[in-house]
Amino acid sequence: MTRESHPFEAWTAVQEELKQARAHSSRLMAWCEEGMALLPDVLPHFTEPPRAIACRDLLIQALAARDEFDRARLVIERAAESGAYRPERKQAALERVDEMEKAAGAVHACIRDHPGLSGKDAYDKASWFSDAGAVQWYIQHSRTIRRMPGSAGYTLSEPSSSGNRTVKAAVVDVETTGMSKSSDEIVEIGVMLCRVDEQTGEIVEVLEEVNNLHEPSFPIPPGVIKVHGIRDRDVAGKEMDRPRLRRLFAETDVLIAHNASFDRGFVQKYFPETGGMTWRCSVKNVAWKEYGFPTKKLLDLCQRHSITDSQNHRALDDVKLTVRLLQQQNPEGEYYMKELLPY
Repeated sequence: MTRESHPFEAWTAVQEELKQARAHSSRLMAWCEEGMALLPDVLPHFTEPPRAIACRDLLIQALAARDEFDRARLVIERAAESGAYRPERKQAALERVDEMEKAAGAVHACIRDHPGLSGKDAYDKASWFSDAGAVQWYIQHSRTIRRMPGSAGYTLSEPSSSGNRTVKAAVVDVETTGMSKSSDEIVEIGVMLCRVDEQTGEIVEVLEEVNNLHEPSFPIPPGVIKVHGIRDRDVAGKEMDRPRLRRLFAETDVLIAHNASFDRGFVQKYFPETGGMTWRCSVKNVAWKEYGFPTKKLLDLCQRHSITDSQNHRALDDVKLTVRLLQQQNPEGEYYMKELLPY
């Protein structure tokens, strides 16, 4: 399932995947983000916004369970901009996040003052200061409190030094005016910043997506237009968001591209600081030949993994295809992404 399929079908597939992902929190947020990205294309198919939208609602809940309430509010704002809320429903959703945040503060205060407090006692005490329903939800779902071993009591979760470490990986793709790194220019750049489990290569969270068109200093050649479909009128007056991209690259532990030698040259041309960063190539650094694949082309690999049968050569769409491919597993049952991590 990709955005190359019909948006409504793709979105429906995401909702079905979310039902299965509820028990696998490491995949939940990534699926939610994919569904959120499809909302602007999907909502016109409805006469009014659905009351329940799994990708939106589960993402808000997942963030609230991690005490990331400001990010939960941003999800509500993004959903509202896509038309996924009536005004009154948006306000109700924001108020609900406020209640969750207040409940979190009350529960944390009670447990901090009374370590080993039972869930029932925490509920009774915290409900004096915040909404009882929000308190109950928070105790059941919070990732920042935990039940003490061999006890009914709760304690505050502390970061575990032995827990799985994560790295930030930015998957990058560029569309250009041609093949020459010296004389050609970028016309579109797509980047997806992901948090990746260092031990398994599984994407834990999609942190950010960027998709920018960029007007070159000369007309796009007709032969190149036939490849990616980007015309001069599409990029007229457009410029990539360099401050945002610089900030994103500065946060990144590893840059990944399918045929990185091509993308790296162009990215480095506009962002010289990326030249000294760690790059990995999903063409060269994954053992496709050993796994029995006769070709390393992105579309061919995606077809063989039943991801998609088409490719439109747009930057962010190719990034998403690459991410979907790298989240498939090799014959040993390991994510391809693991082979690209720098540690």
